Amino acid sequence: MSTDITPNPGPVEPGEPTSSTTADTKQTDTTQTDAWTAPDRPAGADAASGGAAADDPWAVPGEAGDEASVEARKRDHKRFWQVGAAVLTTVVLGAATAVAVTLPDRTDLPGLATPNDGRYVFPELTLPPLPAGASAPADYKLKKHTADLRGLLLPLPKGAVGTGPSAAPSASPSGAASPSASASPSASASASATLPPVVGRWVPCDRDAMLAKDDKYAKFLISDACRGAAAQGWTAKDGTRAELRLFRFGSQDEASNFYSGVNLMTATKDIEASHVDIAAFGYPVAVGQVNVRDSDAKSGDRPTGRIGWLQYGDVVGLVQLTNPQGVSDQAFRQVVLLQSAMLA
Repeated sequence: MSTDITPNPGPVEPGEPTSSTTADTKQTDTTQTDAWTAPDRPAGADAASGGAAADDPWAVPGEAGDEASVEARKRDHKRFWQVGAAVLTTVVLGAATAVAVTLPDRTDLPGLATPNDGRYVFPELTLPPLPAGASAPADYKLKKHTADLRGLLLPLPKGAVGTGPSAAPSASPSGAASPSASASPSASASASATLPPVVGRWVPCDRDAMLAKDDKYAKFLISDACRGAAAQGWTAKDGTRAELRLFRFGSQDEASNFYSGVNLMTATKDIEASHVDIAAFGYPVAVGQVNVRDSDAKSGDRPTGRIGWLQYGDVVGLVQLTNPQGVSDQAFRQVVLLQSAMLA
């Protein structure tokens, strides 16, 4: 028979936990408290990051990371000014280059100069005024020119010297059939004073006006009734001599007959012999038709003379360029094209 001598503790009050219960409670509280703390990081994490507070996900912004943020802002600010300065420099240099290129002539710029192909620099081309109530040739069914024939010639190009008889404008055409040949001197002087100056001069409707060597082809001037002739001439810097003529007839049919006849003239007083330029068919002209002849004599691969006969409406034009060193094809084309444009 054994006797338990451990005293009976008696009933336990609900509000008084036992020692074991207290320990468990403390352990539970500790666990709950740890659940709200920052997660554990591997050992040495702070050392690897250099102790920077910016690596701490729970760090308060603007405190530990201030130094790194300031350095980043400084780098961004410096980069902004570098890019801005580069853009500004590019704009300034681009504008200065544009001004430098547009101000001088292209041929004065190193690397952009092109060799002169013989073309001329003409002043602004202007047509003479039409008489009151008259229409332009393009608007008239018969393509009749009523403006001053001298004003339909090309002006002297830049640097050229006028050649031939005095270019002082005369009062009236010298053709015998000219309707204005009998005008009184006072009336002619009064009309000349009120009209703008013209570039050409009146010449007789004869062999010299055609630059012909004999009267064979000059007879067409009589049979087709030339009403007036005007002339223009110059010598360019390169030695090329230009002779321009315009012949006006009573109608488009008369002008067409003359044009067909003079196309057969193989020589002029300046060109010993010539042949039709086959490649010139379809030659660029503003209006009308054209026939081109090249001299048989050449300098290198260039003919020493070129002749172009133009016809539009009641006017026939002659363009002749000569040069012992050869006539530039571009210059000849330019003069033919512009002279045809003046007849429009």
